[in-house]
Amino acid sequence: MKKNLPIKSKDTSWNSVASWYDELLKNDDSYQAKVVLPNLLRILDIKKGERVYDLACGQGYFANVFAHAGADVFASDLSKNLIETAKKNIKEKVSFYISPAHRAQFLKDNSIDTIVVVLAIQNIENVGEVFAECKRVLKKDGKIVLVLNHPAFRVPQGSDWSFDNGVQSRIVSQYLSPSKIYIDMTPGEKNPKKKIKTISFHRSLQDYVKLFSKNGFAITRLEEWISHKQSQTGPRQAAEDRARKEIPMFMCLEIKNI
Repeated sequence: MKKNLPIKSKDTSWNSVASWYDELLKNDDSYQAKVVLPNLLRILDIKKGERVYDLACGQGYFANVFAHAGADVFASDLSKNLIETAKKNIKEKVSFYISPAHRAQFLKDNSIDTIVVVLAIQNIENVGEVFAECKRVLKKDGKIVLVLNHPAFRVPQGSDWSFDNGVQSRIVSQYLSPSKIYIDMTPGEKNPKKKIKTISFHRSLQDYVKLFSKNGFAITRLEEWISHKQSQTGPRQAAEDRARKEIPMFMCLEIKNI
């Protein structure tokens, strides 16, 4: 059974794991590089001069690519360390801000064409306020492109893989109930001092849809993305690779300001 932790919103910052996350995204075989980025660029189809806001931008991995594609990019994150890293890493012109996700005071009303939130919404607690702020800064007919861990198949402490009779399947034991839990990002690490932990918030798809509707958004695209990885040779290889192609890791939602 999942446990609701007494954690304040300010504690959800990835400030303490900034260096680890930066190193993770330097891996050319990461999900961000092989799955998320190519699909995201296809969906965004960025036009020169388009005003893009990278919300919860981390160390600027995606913001840099958006700017390279010709967008005027604004990016923010709650973590001071991640923003400092982003400014060191950046190769393109991007305006970075240290700011909570629900307060983009550096942006004027109706000033942004596209807001992108990549693998971050599950780490944000007050999502209702976040979508209300998105509504404020988006132009009429502007859009949000939201990439998240698939809410139906990747439920923290509520889903897992199972292998039985040659079949790899996904077991989901809890889905509709929202949760707020610690996530161990380094499960194989034995040294407690090297353990990397973050906080995740699970919400069902209907929870998100209700928030979209409440804030005046409509879903115009939904895609489900699978892993690019392959299993090592062994008795479960074929079953694992089949399951990987059938059970998506990520969901991408495009929602329009109406």
